[in-house]
Amino acid sequence: MQPEATNPFATPLPGKGAVIRETWIEEPGRICVLTFDKPGSSANTLDRTTLEELERRLEQIEASRDVRGVVFTSAKEAVFIAGADFELLKKGPENRSLLAEYLELGQRVFNRIASLKIPTVAAIHGACLGGGYELALACDYRIATDDKRTKIGLPETKLGIIPAWGGSTRLPRLVGLPRAMKLILTGKTPHAEAAVRYGMVDRVVPREWLLPAALQAVEQRKRTHVPAWRGWANRITATATGGNVRAATLRRTRGHYPAPVAALDVMVAGAGADDPAPSLAREREAVERLAGDPECRNLFHVFQLQEETRRRAKAAAKEVPPVRRAAVIGAGVMGAGIAQWLSSRGISVILRDIDAARLGAGMARIAALYQEAVKRHLMTAKEARDGLDRIFPAAYEPPLALEEWVIEAAVEKLEIKERLFENLGVATQPGTILATNTSALPVGQIAAHTANPGRVIGLHFFNPVHRMPLVEVVLPDQADADSRRRALAFANQIGKTPLVVRDVPGFLVNRVLLPYLMQAAMAFESGADVEAIDRTMLDFGMPMGPLRLADEVGLDVALEVARTLAAAYPDRMSVPAFFPKMVEAGLLGRKSGRGFYEYPASGSGNGAVFANRDALGLRPGGTRLDAESLRNRMIYRMLDEAVRCLDERVVGTPGDADLGMVLGAGFPPFRGGPLRYIDAMGADAIVSGMDALRLGPCMRLREMAARNLKFYEDSTNQTGGHAGAPSGTA
Repeated sequence: MQPEATNPFATPLPGKGAVIRETWIEEPGRICVLTFDKPGSSANTLDRTTLEELERRLEQIEASRDVRGVVFTSAKEAVFIAGADFELLKKGPENRSLLAEYLELGQRVFNRIASLKIPTVAAIHGACLGGGYELALACDYRIATDDKRTKIGLPETKLGIIPAWGGSTRLPRLVGLPRAMKLILTGKTPHAEAAVRYGMVDRVVPREWLLPAALQAVEQRKRTHVPAWRGWANRITATATGGNVRAATLRRTRGHYPAPVAALDVMVAGAGADDPAPSLAREREAVERLAGDPECRNLFHVFQLQEETRRRAKAAAKEVPPVRRAAVIGAGVMGAGIAQWLSSRGISVILRDIDAARLGAGMARIAALYQEAVKRHLMTAKEARDGLDRIFPAAYEPPLALEEWVIEAAVEKLEIKERLFENLGVATQPGTILATNTSALPVGQIAAHTANPGRVIGLHFFNPVHRMPLVEVVLPDQADADSRRRALAFANQIGKTPLVVRDVPGFLVNRVLLPYLMQAAMAFESGADVEAIDRTMLDFGMPMGPLRLADEVGLDVALEVARTLAAAYPDRMSVPAFFPKMVEAGLLGRKSGRGFYEYPASGSGNGAVFANRDALGLRPGGTRLDAESLRNRMIYRMLDEAVRCLDERVVGTPGDADLGMVLGAGFPPFRGGPLRYIDAMGADAIVSGMDALRLGPCMRLREMAARNLKFYEDSTNQTGGHAGAPSGTA
């Protein structure tokens, strides 16, 4: 049943509440609509003030005899409720009592929602994450919009904690323990269409039907929160698979991330229990314990860095109209990946390549990316078709006069890029931004070949484009302020985290990553086993071993970057002699089926070690290097180069360096980034270790070691730093 043209947002009742508006639907019956609308913010969060206000509203509803139901909704354009207020997490263990009070308040308020004698409905539009979804779980019904901005889930384990306002207790009761484990342990946040398949929401509707659908749900009876059969099923699952899932989680995280294990223990212990109170107590205890761990502090540090970077990009986006048309030059792996990503964000893309066969292969790759996205429930089949239809392949010289952006993704050869940009400068309008996706080449030198170098920038995407969140925005000296502003806005529009870097060889990520990869290659050259090298860094927390990473990047690409950086920094970077031999032999990594490893013909999965020492003219393998020395040789060079980049103002702050290496190179998030890691270990320990291995630390590291300095003021106890808190004395 629909209300008679009644708009509950139009006539809020007067009251002291600054965050929640209370309105009433009189027909059919008397229904209270509580609308979250945090003043001066684009998002709603559940801070203490909001929770206390919500509790007062619930007390009034409990005391009323004529309320037939309650609907919770939001007035924000893209957010239902984004989650809890995490300020207490960054303040350190000394605030444990405040954190405990905050957790108890949230649980108490949500328990009141669950205990109401009348039907309750969460009418969800936009991000419904963490505490926002825990509020929805306390309701009887959950209705969500089909808008792409509607994402639903409990991502707390990604921040080093667990859902503790009932999420770890209520989600297994709603969707079953197996699905709850999958969702909570990975921090998965599916869109609404996928969420309804998981059982996380009851119904998905167009946005204009959200309120009528919520009112219709109120007309149903009060729901029993836990069917009897669900309790039996959860107990059986916990007994049969709990131990196996725990072991698999420890293998996947290599013991570095305590939160997924803690969440699993809470869910398994509470599986099938009739009384939720003990499980809720275990939730609180787990978060109070985890919040003091360095892993949580560091994960929160990275989260804050990313949020601050996104805020800056969003601010720039307010000043710049969105891009509608773009062209990508080059249909290889990177060009196709960029074209697919832009088209999936609603941008019409010309994909240009002089080789028709390569263009066809690029379009096939794009189609496969869209198929994968549909299979993983990241988009609908219609959205995939629409995205593919926005790409226009061109094996000829297309007119570019209407394109707002042109992104070059050709081979990593300076002379080819210079020639391309000379032509692009003529073929495009004066206001078109010309961007190169170069990994390491000088953008300013490329820009000098155009009539208007002020509009030329670097826009360095990472492979695979659809999974890597970072893009380096490379600003040569000639780039004007408008180009910088438009670059940040563009990154925000396409959902990437932009990192502004100076135009130096390798920029930040590849410059810091290459010494690490070359140390791994030299260890292999000296006789170390391929799998031992990779396993050492997996144990450190890297998502992929360095030699496997070289295979994924492509040894031909890695060789070109290595040559560029070795020429720029000959005092500390060089190319291993066997590297060119591998490229000449066609051992390019996954793209050719063979590199350090051999890959199945299907193109998926990882094969056995392949690299042949005899064919490469190397000594026999089996050199026994202890894991600590092997690890330190690779890590120390990375840490040292990150400090050099900060010293040379390649990036502006320690936070920029940390964020870039976490998002762009996979530096372990639980360690907080390379500079955060130096603070944790102590600069004196790093310098001593480098001296012992004759690796020559930079002057700034030596000065920091001598004066006991840190990059972050709050690093003494590994508390959660943020972009605005680098130490002024380092």
